[in-house]
Amino acid sequence: MKTIAIILNGEDLQAERLVSALQEADLIIAADGGANYCIRHGVHPHYIIGDLDSIGVGHEQLLPDSEVIRIDDQYSTDLEKAIKLAETLHGDRWLILNATGKRTDHTLANILFLARQSKSVNLQIIDNYGRIRFLNAGRHSFELPVGRTVSFLALQSVKKLSLNGFQYPLTRQDFEPFFVGISNVVTQMPCTIILEKGQLMMYEVEQSA
Repeated sequence: MKTIAIILNGEDLQAERLVSALQEADLIIAADGGANYCIRHGVHPHYIIGDLDSIGVGHEQLLPDSEVIRIDDQYSTDLEKAIKLAETLHGDRWLILNATGKRTDHTLANILFLARQSKSVNLQIIDNYGRIRFLNAGRHSFELPVGRTVSFLALQSVKKLSLNGFQYPLTRQDFEPFFVGISNVVTQMPCTIILEKGQLMMYEVEQSA
C-alpha cells in the first residue's frame, strides 16, 4: 500500500503526532504554507505545491531536495492543488495533516471537500487528538483497542446503520443529515460499522485533550 501524507497550513500537529503519522507515509506533499511547518520540524517533503504566497523567504535553500510546483490559480485551494497532485502519484491512502484549527471556515471547507474525495480514495484527517475517517456505504471493520472512544457524525442521511462491538450498538437504524453520536466506546475487536446508504464521519480519539 502506497501512503501519501499531505501537510497543510492549519493548526500544527504536535511533534509526537507528526512523527507517528509520517512513519505511515511513503511520500510527503507540503501544500503552500505547510512547507513552513516542514521547515520548523525538520521534515523534507518530496513536493511543495501551491501559489507559494504563504511560504517564508528562503525555503528553496532550506528544502533543496523538494520539487516545487507553483500554481497561481486562485480559484482552487492549496488542499485542492495538493489532492490533484496526489491523484497523479497513485497513492492507495492519503493522510491529511494540519487540516483543522485556525480559521473555522478553512477547517469546514477542508472537511467537506475531503468527504467528497473519500468516495474514491481511502483518506484520513489526523489532528492532535485523533483521526477522522469517512465511511461510505458498505461494511467497515476496525481493530481498535477496547476502551477507545469513537464519535460518529453524518453530513448526509444514513440508511440502515448498524454498529457492532460498541458500548452503544445500533441495528439497521436510519438517520437524517447531521446526526451526531458523540463518545461511543469500543467493547470488542474487531468493531464493525455497516451502512446501506449515505456517508458517516468517524472520529477516533487517540490522545486525550
